[in-house]
Amino acid sequence: MQQNLVTDSSSLFALERVHLLSLLQQIPFTLIIPPAIKQEIEAGSDRKILDFVTVQTLNGRTLKKARSLEYFNIGQGEAQCCALAFFLNHNFIICDDRKFIRQRLFSNNHDLKKIQVLGFAFFLHVFYREKLITEVWKYFDTIISTCNWERSEVQIANFTLLKELVY
Repeated sequence: MQQNLVTDSSSLFALERVHLLSLLQQIPFTLIIPPAIKQEIEAGSDRKILDFVTVQTLNGRTLKKARSLEYFNIGQGEAQCCALAFFLNHNFIICDDRKFIRQRLFSNNHDLKKIQVLGFAFFLHVFYREKLITEVWKYFDTIISTCNWERSEVQIANFTLLKELVY
């Protein structure tokens, strides 16, 4: 059974850069993105990423929640991802946006603190668990270097996740 997974564009772009995007079809998740993330993907890269995701429209309380998070200087895409996660009763999103990770870390907003932010390493973990890749650290290093995330919050967060998952 497919589980829903809310993701931001940054992690999808990272997978695209290292040619792992096609593996998303083989994992037990339906990737859900809000409209703002669809716009980021359309503006930023090859639109084939949209073949791997489902766009979820925001309305009512969910849209209001996203707008209230934007008030705290959170990017529209990240705010919509968080609001969508709340709507789906999820406690995490997949996001590798440096600014958002930093903002969430230093924020006093209780809603932001409720959402755990996992990065591309979550996908590497799932790919490994599903036997789609055999080497996690090789892809980790390639993504970090390709995306210029050396010595950043993104590298630290993803490294920590992989260590917690005993890689």
